[in-house]
Amino acid sequence: MQPTRSARRGRIVLTVGAALSLLAAACGSDSSSSSETTAADTTATDAAAGATTTIAAETTAAESADSTPAADTTAPEAVAADRSPILIAAIVDVSGPSAGAPNMIEIIEAWGTYINGKGGIDGHPVTLDIRDTKGDAARSQQELADLVSKEPVLLLSTAASTEASLAPSLAASGLPLMGVGYSPAVWGAYIEAFKLACSTEPDATIGCALPNAFTLSTTFGAVVDEQVFGAQLAGATKVATAACAEVEACSQAEPVFAATAATLGIENVGASKVSSTQGDYSAECIQWIQQGVDFIQISGSSALGVGVVNSCLDQGYEGIFGASAGSVSGELIKLDGITLAGGINGFPWWVDDPAVQEYADAMEAGGITDLGIAGPSGTGVWAALQLFAKANATLSDEPTAAETMKNMYTVKDETLDGLVFPVTFTEGELAKSRDCFWPYILEDGEFTNPLGGLNYQCNPDDGLTGR
Repeated sequence: MQPTRSARRGRIVLTVGAALSLLAAACGSDSSSSSETTAADTTATDAAAGATTTIAAETTAAESADSTPAADTTAPEAVAADRSPILIAAIVDVSGPSAGAPNMIEIIEAWGTYINGKGGIDGHPVTLDIRDTKGDAARSQQELADLVSKEPVLLLSTAASTEASLAPSLAASGLPLMGVGYSPAVWGAYIEAFKLACSTEPDATIGCALPNAFTLSTTFGAVVDEQVFGAQLAGATKVATAACAEVEACSQAEPVFAATAATLGIENVGASKVSSTQGDYSAECIQWIQQGVDFIQISGSSALGVGVVNSCLDQGYEGIFGASAGSVSGELIKLDGITLAGGINGFPWWVDDPAVQEYADAMEAGGITDLGIAGPSGTGVWAALQLFAKANATLSDEPTAAETMKNMYTVKDETLDGLVFPVTFTEGELAKSRDCFWPYILEDGEFTNPLGGLNYQCNPDDGLTGR
């Protein structure tokens, strides 16, 4: 099936018959990992050996000169990172039942080596303290409390499976918060299908961003819409959803999916709950084939997607599979014979563009050569860290979180040369929902953006198209 080259843009005109009860969808955005890490503080050398959960790594410009990206080799000399070190703390899901990118620790470390090779942030070398939550809410609270006590200048979060439970503690930390996630209670939300905006009221259907959150990646509402728009761009006419049975949020996103599909003129046969442990999905696949479905949305982990894809291909399914956000990674995107489509919440790593190449070079220097393993979670985290560094290009001798927080409000209409949708942060205002995404099609092992390059799509359409 050949992808279409233009997107039908337009605002969805629907009303809500009843209030939705939606959780932040970790579904459709995670990938399982069985890797185990320790809880001990280690040096950067130990981190390279892959034995860390907590990292307190300081890399000087001289130590990382061999890792400096090729794009920077024309500079006469790296600036010395000779001022007081600053700490960036991170909570990540890299193991456990709802793990994110399995190499997220290495991605953050690679950025640390890269930025220190450029002289740190305004001459301050960056140190990192990274904790794996293992998808456990109690562990997450303990790790967060310990990190906050160390007074970092930034808290980075890619712990989608526990971030909703952490929301009160994240807010109480008072630290500038960045990262990749989906919980409206942390990052905010807007559901275009029902014209439903976030609210700070205690009984609100969907919450708004935390006061200290600086949201960059696609938020809830649009993170569901991106799948339907991706299906349209790939030429799909009838869709079905395989929703993970283990996480209720996977099927709770169905009303948004269905409403957006109806507005775009795509027939939706509904969601079927499936378990990642059932092993065989032939019965569901046969039903979808008999219904004439040509797009099967996978609302669950990358591992669940692998099982569904294999079963359906075995039954003779010839259509498209759908995955979004962080699920577009790992083993799912390596399957033979798969055609995958949808949207991602971090910039596309396969695009030939100088800003993307800078990311690729830094990852390669850090030992990460397969950017598809990290997927959009990796690019989203890179963009967040790069934006933080740019906003804090001028720092005092002893930077504090209060200072870096204030600096974040200087960000106005920033795009990082196309790596993020235009973003503005204003002191006294909560971060706005992020309603744009990058569509993609994976066919014959090759990724393409149907809109070309770093161009993106928004719902509602606000006229922004990237470049």
